[in-house]
Amino acid sequence: MTWYELLLWVHVTMAVIWVGGAAMIQAFAFRIMRAQDPVRLAAFSRDAGILGMRMFAPASLLLLLTGVGLVLNGNWDWGEPFVSVGLLIWLLSFVTGMFYLGPEGGRVATAIESAGPESPEAQRRIANILRYSRIELVLLLGLVFVMVVKLGT
Repeated sequence: MTWYELLLWVHVTMAVIWVGGAAMIQAFAFRIMRAQDPVRLAAFSRDAGILGMRMFAPASLLLLLTGVGLVLNGNWDWGEPFVSVGLLIWLLSFVTGMFYLGPEGGRVATAIESAGPESPEAQRRIANILRYSRIELVLLLGLVFVMVVKLGT
């Protein structure tokens, strides 16, 4: 096994964790939202936030690092469209997570503590986070397509 193959395996595995996890969260969210149980939705939101910080964030960082390693050790150039698109979507996801999802998760927790999980504010904030994460999932699935077909090469 070469370094390139090892980096590629880690890169793809981290993409599976990140994108697959995001898809599963949306599937569970859809199911929980249909049940119209605000307490269950609030608990799910808290669990999804923990998974985001402890699983998806490290996976996305390792994905980025191995992607850089693949460019440096492979036959790819920084100007390749699939590399640029990948970096752009990763950066968008990172910045949004850092400056919106993280703080908004804190505001959800505060709303739940102060007014309860059934409060309109808590439910609205949870719905906003889930809406954003659905948009992010679509972007990530599009990125998987771009990476697989090596768009622009």
